[in-house]
Amino acid sequence: MSTPLHNELAAALVELREQQTRITEAVAKVAEASTTVAADDRMVEATVDGQGKLVGLKFHGRRWRDLAPGELAARLVDVVAKAQDQAAAATASVFAGVMPNGMSFTKDSADDLISELDAMFDTAVANGTPQGGPR
Repeated sequence: MSTPLHNELAAALVELREQQTRITEAVAKVAEASTTVAADDRMVEATVDGQGKLVGLKFHGRRWRDLAPGELAARLVDVVAKAQDQAAAATASVFAGVMPNGMSFTKDSADDLISELDAMFDTAVANGTPQGGPR
């Protein structure tokens, strides 16, 4: 026998599962993403992953050999920072569509997001599903 409360609970669980799927897909999209940025003079380019970790550095030509070590280091830091900023913006954009109103996404929150959502979903199902009769 179906009651209105049971129907509401079933609908809420379906909606929660759909949201969990959207978030899981967003996390996968970010995990697969990479961002490559070239320096203004195209001498060097940096590639970072979806979390902003440096995964590639490429030098073009030989002009970089003529730079003083400090100048080369400054250019590397600049191009890596630009790549990280762009990756962070792209990641925030991906998560903006799946985060509840009033919640924001930060780079640090991605690491634990899926495990926390899984635990929340499991708790909601355990607390809302009758086991052996009414509570």
